[in-house]
Amino acid sequence: MKFEHRIVVDAPIAKVATFLEDIPAAAACVPGVENVTPDPAVPDTYNGHVRVRLGPLGFTVAGRAHLDRADDGAWRLTGEGRDPRVGAGVTATLEARLEATTVARTAVAIVADVQFSGRLSELGQPLIRRKADQMVEAFGANLRRAVEG
Repeated sequence: MKFEHRIVVDAPIAKVATFLEDIPAAAACVPGVENVTPDPAVPDTYNGHVRVRLGPLGFTVAGRAHLDRADDGAWRLTGEGRDPRVGAGVTATLEARLEATTVARTAVAIVADVQFSGRLSELGQPLIRRKADQMVEAFGANLRRAVEG
């Protein structure tokens, strides 16, 4: 399932980039994401979990993600996680790019490709898409509060 979003932040690109480089702080802006910590054995790899309610089902997906910084300035995050309690899993690739729309305004373009397995794959795409849109909207609001404040 592919998702594309654009978030506009009233802050210079350097300030937004600095904030997003702090992966645990940026992850804290995503609703339900908890306990994001660097993996001491693997550089640019993080462990954590996310709690999500989709319709009648609640999931706590624990997993890890690896961050690559591309030469073109994009961040590429690949990750996977599972909730063995309910037999659900997710694999995702996310790319984020920053664009200075003005000196004091930055657009964050996010493209994600997410694959669901187990009980998560049984849920309908419209339900999953609505939840993803809500999470990105909340992330955008939290990012703006963190960076603009």
